[in-house]
Amino acid sequence: MNHQFPGNPSQYLKIAIVSTIAFIIWLYGGTALILWLSSGETWLLGWKVILAVIVFALWYCRYAYRWMMRLDGQYGSGSGWDLSETTVKLPEIRTSNHSKASQGSRDS
Repeated sequence: MNHQFPGNPSQYLKIAIVSTIAFIIWLYGGTALILWLSSGETWLLGWKVILAVIVFALWYCRYAYRWMMRLDGQYGSGSGWDLSETTVKLPEIRTSNHSKASQGSRDS
């Protein structure tokens, strides 16, 4: 499965911003509208709730952008990177004759 994911960072940022705005309008706007129309509740329109929504939107937009950049690195224009496997042989530990002789003298 080697599909290309074309684009560039500025395009991904625009997609992240637009999708975040649409997501927030759909979730927050829909919930506030339903609560306001059904029971007249307006607590969702307070400044603390709106501040929490703005902080969440900024966090969501940042992580959506990072996800798209990683996806591009894995399947898109950045997928041409060559990650070749390298094998390294580590030196073996040698036991010297001197240490074997000293162990033999202790046993006696």
